Amino acid sequence: MTAALAQVSGPAGKWSGTYGVADTVTGEPVPVDGRFRLGSVTKAFIATVVLQMAAEDRVDLGKPVQRYLPGVLPDSYPPIPVRSLLNFTSSLPELTADDLPTTPEGIVEHRFDDHPFAELVAMAVRHDRPFKDPGTTQVYGATGYYVAGMLIEKLTGNSYQQEITKRILRPLHLRHTTAPQTDTTIPGPHSHGYIAVPQAGGGTQLVDITDQNPGAGGMISTTGDLDRFLTALFRGRLLPPSQMAELFTVPDVAYLGGTAQDPGHGRAYYSAGLMRVTLPDGVTVWGKTGSTFGYTDGMFTTRDLRRRLVYSFNPITGGGNDFALVTRLIGAAFGS
Repeated sequence: MTAALAQVSGPAGKWSGTYGVADTVTGEPVPVDGRFRLGSVTKAFIATVVLQMAAEDRVDLGKPVQRYLPGVLPDSYPPIPVRSLLNFTSSLPELTADDLPTTPEGIVEHRFDDHPFAELVAMAVRHDRPFKDPGTTQVYGATGYYVAGMLIEKLTGNSYQQEITKRILRPLHLRHTTAPQTDTTIPGPHSHGYIAVPQAGGGTQLVDITDQNPGAGGMISTTGDLDRFLTALFRGRLLPPSQMAELFTVPDVAYLGGTAQDPGHGRAYYSAGLMRVTLPDGVTVWGKTGSTFGYTDGMFTTRDLRRRLVYSFNPITGGGNDFALVTRLIGAAFGS
């Protein structure tokens, strides 16, 4: 890890802190208001837009997504409710290392490649589905949200980034948050992202991977803006009560491959775009983690918003969320 920043808000006020350097070459300090890539935290924004469209009667969460996107999924697939896309019970398969590069060398070489949602879904559905019946098992993945993004675009005629900007970023005045479609840079102050690439003679070399195609998890934000988004979402400024309920409804099903170490202890722990984590002292928080090359982040809050955490750090291993580490971060911020 080369850099980190965090913001904790609670009854006693707000605290922000940083660690490390924003640039390993210049030694520039980490900006407290620095921007970072959100990775899968973008899913919370996509879910919010789909739920808004449900409130507008433009989509029925209980109807099959095939009704709205004919021909996108194989004819052999069972009906997959739109709701199951959002709560990770869709049974859609995921991309593998055969589809996109996963080695440090491959990631660096292909970091500017552009893959539209339709292309990613077409690659994913070549693989076997992880379970048979939608809605009966939960497994985290991205394919359901690629399809949800396609759903937004089909029903609105706009890109999902445009809808997020129009429906969420502008109304909430999230001026430091962007949803770029093709811009590979991070605007404004930010820490650089790096990846350790093995060298032929042994050892590794840090390669700056800050500039990259935004891709499916391409939003950029700050701790302050994510805190404002989370606060507005939980206060009902973005969704009416019936759709708000989807944010806090975790399916009562098994989590595929779950272990005693995961936040659900082998049971589902994701709702529509959020995840539920119960700390050792019994306090339950809601939020979302995200990761993309060079950036790992998350946002969490108690349901009453009395205590909130937003963090970002810069791993050198290509990203990824270690739930044990995430739980420790949350526990430290929430006094567990």
